[in-house]
Amino acid sequence: MCCPRDTGRRSPNPQGVMVGGSPEKLSGILLKKQELRTLENQLAETGAVLERARAEQKATEDQVRVLENDLQKKTEQKNAVVQDEIEAQKAVYRTTEELKSARRNLEILGLEQEQLLGEAEDAEEEMEKYNAALGRIGEEVREAQKRVARLSGEIEQVSGEMAGFEERVMDIRLRLTAINAELESNTGSLRRLKSFQEDGASRLEQLSADIERKGLRLIEIRDRVSEHETGLARMYEEMRETEAELAGTEADYQAIDTDLTEKDTAVSEIQRRRETVLQKIRMVEVEQSQRQMRRENVENRTDERYHRPLAAFRPELPRMAGADLPPEKLPEALAQLDKKIKSIGNVNLEAIAEYEALKERFGFLETQRNDLVKAVEDLHKVIRKINRISQERFMKTFEQVNEKMGEVFPRLFQGGTARLILTEPDKPLDSGVEFMVHPPGKKLTRLTLLSGGEKALSAIAFVFSIFLIKPASFCILDEIDAPLDEANVFRFNELLKIIGEKSQIIMITHKRKSMEFADTLFGITMEQQGVSKVVSVNFETVQDDRTVAD
Repeated sequence: MCCPRDTGRRSPNPQGVMVGGSPEKLSGILLKKQELRTLENQLAETGAVLERARAEQKATEDQVRVLENDLQKKTEQKNAVVQDEIEAQKAVYRTTEELKSARRNLEILGLEQEQLLGEAEDAEEEMEKYNAALGRIGEEVREAQKRVARLSGEIEQVSGEMAGFEERVMDIRLRLTAINAELESNTGSLRRLKSFQEDGASRLEQLSADIERKGLRLIEIRDRVSEHETGLARMYEEMRETEAELAGTEADYQAIDTDLTEKDTAVSEIQRRRETVLQKIRMVEVEQSQRQMRRENVENRTDERYHRPLAAFRPELPRMAGADLPPEKLPEALAQLDKKIKSIGNVNLEAIAEYEALKERFGFLETQRNDLVKAVEDLHKVIRKINRISQERFMKTFEQVNEKMGEVFPRLFQGGTARLILTEPDKPLDSGVEFMVHPPGKKLTRLTLLSGGEKALSAIAFVFSIFLIKPASFCILDEIDAPLDEANVFRFNELLKIIGEKSQIIMITHKRKSMEFADTLFGITMEQQGVSKVVSVNFETVQDDRTVAD
């Protein structure tokens, strides 16, 4: 067959290169060579940049190592300074404790000096000694404080240097990271360029070989196309048969896989059981070893304590107490027996002498106890007598206050009643007292439920009732009539006239009605700024002068 001219069709080769067109258009090989040379130049430049980056990286790493060594040294210096500071703080603490002890001793000596006047000279010598010690300790404290201040300054300086070094190390590490990133980028670019170069070379070789083989293979390909088309139909038929066989094989494979999965599960379960059994066997062996060690320990202790081997006690075991106990309760029984043996103690040969001494002391203490019991009984008698007399006097005074309350309260309220009651009448000395008030026209109630004016009048009635039982020479009242209105002030002053028959009353008031009932008024005035002046008026003298004038 003749070889026809190229009609522009393209055919693929095994390397994946598509070549087509006429032979006159194959001049692109020179362009590819030029691109290869350009890539080689770029590769050389990239290699130089890479070498410079590696050199810079190495220098940077050396600098980082130097800085890390410096940082390590500074850290060690800082640790040493911190240790010195801790030691100095300990010394300051010890010195402070000594100072506190010296001050406590100084206080004790001061108290002894006040109490023991006869030992003044010795106390002065001790005071001088402790003052000297105190001064010496104060000097030590000041020196320690100076040392601590110096160490603190050094620590601050070292901390500043460390901070600077840490910043430099951080900058260097950032630069190193950037250089590494750039290096990785350049390395990747280099790899890509090399790959592109290798691909270009292989493509060049393939193109040359393809040009040589193309003419020969073109004829063979055309001949084989018809053969392949004939065989393609046969292969499609075989493929369909193979797919049918494959479907049956796939079902068999699934069954086999399921069986294998079940077998693996059973094997895993058997292995787990085996591990469990081995673990139990190891635990039993450990327990057996522990029991053997305890048995040997018991044999050794028995031999040391009783000088007999443990086997010699076997004939006596049935007769011993607790022989019928189960094995798990034997340690508890053994502990109880050891406790009883220890409680017996050693034989005391001086027990008789101690008994005589304790007997004599017991007799002395019994005599003292009898005296104390008798004294306690006498005290109880005195307390009962005091309680009885106190109760009698309290109840007598309580009744007198209620009696006076019945006289004073109606005068202030123009009627009504008021009385004191005990919260616990059976225990007068432990009982509280409630003030029950029954104003006219109102129900009986407690003092806390009244209005402000009623509370004031009730309190005045209660105070004056107590005052009237045993009047004093003087009665001083400070604005007692402040919460009262005009009508109540008049009744209050009428009551003051009765009390004033047996006592001298001094009352501070701003009420004009109260001033009208007074015999003498004393007023405080301030004619000049900051200068007080007392002004007095005697109403009895003024009344006498008016009578004489008339």
